[in-house]
Amino acid sequence: MKNLKSSILLTAALVLISGCKEDFLETTPAEVVSDEQVGSSPAAAQGLISGIYASLRTFGIGGTTGHTDYGHMSAKIGSDMMAHDITMSFLHWYGFYHNLTGRLQTSTRTRLTWTTYYSQIAQCNLLINATDPATATDENLWLLGQAHALKGMMLLRLVQMYSSPYSQDPSALGIPIPDGADFLGKSRGTVQEAYDQIVSDLTAAVGYLSGFTRSSKQEVDLSVANGFLARAYLDMENWAGARDAALAARTGYTLAAYDGFSDLGNAEVMWGADIDAESSTVFASFFSHFGNTTPGYTGALGVYKMIDRALYDAIPVSDTRRDAFVDPVAGDPTGNGLPAYANIKFIDDTFFEGDYVYMRASEMYLIEAEARAMLGDATAANVLFELVSFRDPGYTLSTNTGNALREEIYLQRRIELWGEGVSYNDLKRLNKPMDRTYAGTNHAAFALLSYPANGIPSLWQLPEAEILANDNIPAVDQNARNEIKAFDLEEQ
Repeated sequence: MKNLKSSILLTAALVLISGCKEDFLETTPAEVVSDEQVGSSPAAAQGLISGIYASLRTFGIGGTTGHTDYGHMSAKIGSDMMAHDITMSFLHWYGFYHNLTGRLQTSTRTRLTWTTYYSQIAQCNLLINATDPATATDENLWLLGQAHALKGMMLLRLVQMYSSPYSQDPSALGIPIPDGADFLGKSRGTVQEAYDQIVSDLTAAVGYLSGFTRSSKQEVDLSVANGFLARAYLDMENWAGARDAALAARTGYTLAAYDGFSDLGNAEVMWGADIDAESSTVFASFFSHFGNTTPGYTGALGVYKMIDRALYDAIPVSDTRRDAFVDPVAGDPTGNGLPAYANIKFIDDTFFEGDYVYMRASEMYLIEAEARAMLGDATAANVLFELVSFRDPGYTLSTNTGNALREEIYLQRRIELWGEGVSYNDLKRLNKPMDRTYAGTNHAAFALLSYPANGIPSLWQLPEAEILANDNIPAVDQNARNEIKAFDLEEQ
């Protein structure tokens, strides 16, 4: 990151990011505005924010031409593929996430995640630096709040992927924290410094977004900003902060049927992207890869995404979430001949125009329950019951306490949020083992990996191009390669 130029998308145009040393993260959109225009024109500021939302669902935003490069949704699910709750039928797109080689510095996968978020953090900084809160109108303050919230969310995603968990070592190497849209490459700093910045951005967002009424769920509002903050506090084990932010985030939402994963109209969807014919990225899209009935890489080529058999077996037969997967005995209810355990959670009945769901209120129930449990609050079980009994009429109020209750909440996170981008970070922050090699496993041969607690090669390496381009990140500050057991394939 030698230089990140001040520039801004005014349309949903493709962001192109070059790979040379001098401008590894330089954005080159077709239309740009100056920071003076952003600071003085509400229309320019709105265009900047709209451009960020559009970029986060745009093909090629990560600087590659691969069909896993379609923005925030791709980065979220890519991290899930590195855990043990999703299986795939054979090595194809997302296979190098699944066998953990995508984390290596030479892989396009680690560059994709890095570039997707840092390119848009620069756009957030452009608006943040151009806006004076003391003189800004309410409209500009609401746009400023969205910029802070988006920046905080993206920094959180980056530190989760490229650094050790906060709970493990706050003094460990963190991530570069850009403070402008035009800056010299930053050093990695510490994990503590990264989370300090994340909390600073998100608490600012919560303040600025008070009173804001969004036009659609594609925009970040106060509830979503609180949701981001709840996630950050969960990582930091700030239990009171996580409890309060999660409760604030879910207030006003109602639980809904466990089938609203392609429609922002679902009552518990908090934030997402409305995909239509114009914005669809067709084969390079979430439903192409994870909608097993969609005529993309799943439905057409059979690169099915399935639930881990052991996790499926842990779902009670009375739980409606079990219906989100093909029963190995009853077979595929969709009539598409899907294999046992194939997910039918993500169904898009259109031609690649299913909406992207980024955040749901259900996650906030689970964060609040975990935070209350860790505080020794007896009401933790009640919060968990409110969610799980809505899914499973056979569920009874838990009598677990302490670690047993936390383990129950963790299991519910794995079930409820399957395929929604949280499972790999949970493995890291909770210091969980990963096992895909148990007797009767349904993981494919290329992904048969097993690691003890704290033994997963969990840190993504920084992209090689970043190490070469940024004099403030010496090679010695690169994350260790670590051994990848059973398979250690180089992927360019």
